[in-house]
Amino acid sequence: MSAAHVVNLAEVMSMHPRRVVDRHPKPEPEVTLLDESAGFLGLGRSLTFPWPQWRANDEYRTVFFDEGRGRTLVFIHGLGANGTHWERIATSLVDRYRVVAPDLVGCGWSRKPHVTYSVDLLRDHLIAFLESRGIRHAVLAGHSMGGAVCLAAALKRPDLVEALVLVSAAGVGPLPRWMRAVGPSALRRSVLLPFFVLGASFILDNVFVARPEENEHVRWFRESAMRDDKGMPNLLDFARVCETLCTDLLHRDYSPQFHRIHVPVLALWGDADRLTYVPSVLRSLDGFPRLRTVVLRRCGHMPMVERPDETLFHLERFLSSPP
Repeated sequence: MSAAHVVNLAEVMSMHPRRVVDRHPKPEPEVTLLDESAGFLGLGRSLTFPWPQWRANDEYRTVFFDEGRGRTLVFIHGLGANGTHWERIATSLVDRYRVVAPDLVGCGWSRKPHVTYSVDLLRDHLIAFLESRGIRHAVLAGHSMGGAVCLAAALKRPDLVEALVLVSAAGVGPLPRWMRAVGPSALRRSVLLPFFVLGASFILDNVFVARPEENEHVRWFRESAMRDDKGMPNLLDFARVCETLCTDLLHRDYSPQFHRIHVPVLALWGDADRLTYVPSVLRSLDGFPRLRTVVLRRCGHMPMVERPDETLFHLERFLSSPP
């Protein structure tokens, strides 16, 4: 990542003025407005995000957005991602729902302490965040790693969960044995960092099916994902967090406990997802008592970015008529 990748977020946002909406009241003593004039705010953060973002005065200085009124939808990002990655979905929902998305600990612009990262750590952060925001019952929607975090939260605190939306979710079935055996050796920081630096374009090529020149949403995501500040601080943090969090994810399989989750579940994948979509996944999903499965053709790992209109259609259909 070169200095050419550095952007001034304040300049970018001046070209994309925020849309004013009727925001959910914020307890002002407990949160402060995120100061975007301070410069670049994290690897892959949307440069066109249309709502204010807030920083909570909690243990992890959680950054989040919280917009709209009504039924509460909480969106959880994937590994190394952040809440703004749900922008294309949230834009169509804030007029009818309360839409909330935090940056979990170790991700986005929330704190990244030097600890051992695990799904349980992120789960407990999510639960504490929901309680701090006065959210007692919500639809939890998680992408990739965020899907595993939502599953873990639903199993630990079923009273908080109205329904689950799993988008290209991790943790829904066992990974191949060879992957679990080889993973810890490959997931060392000394291996991950040069791979992320030298292979960024290769990674993104395998996340999406559509090319950036033919899909404006993919182009939008790639433009934000390829930027970092001087010295690559966000990429360095990403490699450090991945070292333990990815190792933990390799061994997460919640499928034996699916029978305990009685809320409606929507599972949505792209059929060209090279990261989480394997045949055993669909077999594992049968353990949910109330399930709807959607597979989008010619779609990769991030349906909410690559195919936001179809993802939104299936989400709203699920919310209005759950299985």
